[in-house]
Amino acid sequence: MVQFFYQVGGTRGNMAYVKVLNADELEPGTGRVVSIGSKELALFNIDGEYHCIDNSCPHADGPLGAGDIEGDTVICPWHAWQFSVRTGEMEYNPNICVARFDCKVEDGAVLVDW
Repeated sequence: MVQFFYQVGGTRGNMAYVKVLNADELEPGTGRVVSIGSKELALFNIDGEYHCIDNSCPHADGPLGAGDIEGDTVICPWHAWQFSVRTGEMEYNPNICVARFDCKVEDGAVLVDW
């Protein structure tokens, strides 16, 4: 029997905002992998709104930040699992999620609640 382990989505809150890149470095409709310390996160620009989720797909640790974007959904490049970048929920099973992190833009920098 195969079991899938997953992370519960949601925000961490009560943390400090950390700059991950300049807002003009990420074009609308794209994503990229960013790091805070040794942790890799996936950051996306959806129509000028920035969204951040864990970079590791819960299926096989695929790099979500390298996935294709369709609307506000990222498609894992390894096995095509799909997640909302806004909520972290899996498209076909909302019980499977990746962690999401609040973002904001200040003085041209994208900050992630870490």
